[in-house]
Amino acid sequence: MEKLMEDYAAFERAMDRDKVYLDLSFEEICAAIGADARTLDKLVFEETGFGGPELVDFYHSNFC
Repeated sequence: MEKLMEDYAAFERAMDRDKVYLDLSFEEICAAIGADARTLDKLVFEETGFGGPELVDFYHSNFC
């Protein structure tokens, strides 16, 4: 569980600070931070109501 929470924090930083949604897909972001995409997708959905790919698309559509 600790690894998953670290991955989620890394995902948040990558999205908010590094703005990786401009260039990378959810799967590419997961690969870059060393996270399992399926597991992180589930946590992202629990926390935000969006699946990982949908959240990246949302950011890309609304913050570009």
